[in-house]
Amino acid sequence: MKVVALEEATLTLPQVAKLAKSGTVILTRKGKPLAAVKDLSRSDWERIALANNPRFQELIEDSRRSYREHGGKNLEDFRRALGLNLKPKGRRRGKNIQR
Repeated sequence: MKVVALEEATLTLPQVAKLAKSGTVILTRKGKPLAAVKDLSRSDWERIALANNPRFQELIEDSRRSYREHGGKNLEDFRRALGLNLKPKGRRRGKNIQR
């Protein structure tokens, strides 16, 4: 993680983005954190959008709260209700992706 004080910074935005490839860059103003720049080149847009969407976060928290208060159904219950095998076959494995 690198810290860049905006008052002393001479870096351009492309230079900050290049720095972020090796770790998060924290931008500060008057010694206090103002923003973070993180390399997202290996992330998918949907995950980023949902992680930063207050409505989605609220939906997830409502679901977790409901589960804590009322419980839920397990996978076997759903399989039984749908008339599916209770013991699924082995999982398929996707291609091994090198990163």
